[in-house]
Amino acid sequence: MNKTLVIVIIAVAVLLIGGVGGGFYMIWNKLADLDARIQSEEVADEEDEEQAAAMGALFPLDTFIVNLADEKSKRYLKVTMQIELKEGEPLELLEKRLVQVRDIILMILPTKRFQEIRSADGKTLLRQEIMSRLNDLFKKEAVHNIYFTEFVVQ
Repeated sequence: MNKTLVIVIIAVAVLLIGGVGGGFYMIWNKLADLDARIQSEEVADEEDEEQAAAMGALFPLDTFIVNLADEKSKRYLKVTMQIELKEGEPLELLEKRLVQVRDIILMILPTKRFQEIRSADGKTLLRQEIMSRLNDLFKKEAVHNIYFTEFVVQ
């Protein structure tokens, strides 16, 4: 045979073997990544289930409509929220003092200005203030979180 033909055949064989090896390597890496993602999703799902199981009771409140403390313009705040109690705290704790809970919230909301509550940080501070005042009412850390389900300023 001709030397060049042998060299061409060897070069094609090397390229073919290299291509097949490279393909297997890429597929192997993709399968390993996919397996790692599946395992991490399973762990995340288990953590979500644990958090959901550890979530305290939710108590929905009626909608609040108040005037904001802006002097130059008349603005109204319409807010609906749910109170999450710490795990193990009974809903009766909140139901017995519902009038006081609503009073505390109604005393806090009208003191706010639009500039204070328009940003996400402002809403977070409002949430923390309400939680703090409610926990003071119960004389323990009974309120775990407050969720705004409606927050409209007009």
